[in-house]
Amino acid sequence: MLGNAFLLPFCLLALHCAPDAQGPGRPLPAYAGHATELFDDVIEPNAVGMTLDPGVDPRADKVLRERVQVGDSTMRVRVATVTAKDQDNGPRYVLGVNVVQQLAGQHPFGTTVELIVDPQTPSSGILKSLEGQIVGKTFVAFVREFVRPDGDHELHFHFGPDSKAELTAVSDAIALAAVK
Repeated sequence: MLGNAFLLPFCLLALHCAPDAQGPGRPLPAYAGHATELFDDVIEPNAVGMTLDPGVDPRADKVLRERVQVGDSTMRVRVATVTAKDQDNGPRYVLGVNVVQQLAGQHPFGTTVELIVDPQTPSSGILKSLEGQIVGKTFVAFVREFVRPDGDHELHFHFGPDSKAELTAVSDAIALAAVK
């Protein structure tokens, strides 16, 4: 019994010092290469009802599968706020989202997340035209944290529709990752 009592403070110290999901002990990739295609800060037009063609069935979308498997968090989110900040090259939007349901990922971000949409991304046009209408909408969000050249961290994302097909595709991707 004395052995266990002796080890208890060390076990508690190890638990207390363990880095959390977003802590400094986790190496983050740079936002470059293929990652910019996966986490492209895009809101899919079909996720906001702007569909011209039916597109790819989410269950056959290999990019969706990869987003789920390499992302820090895949979650259902509801847009709570959209704030535009004027810049020289157009408005930069800050999306405040509430996490409705954590679907996948080893590094969840908590109950609220702020995501940045720069003026040069295609989603900037969607937000400009639907700014007031997007608040309250739900999406499936694929999010990953990256390190910037200056050492700061930033989040990049991809929003898909909050649909049964999208959620089924996410479940399939989780199941495929478990088999590997």
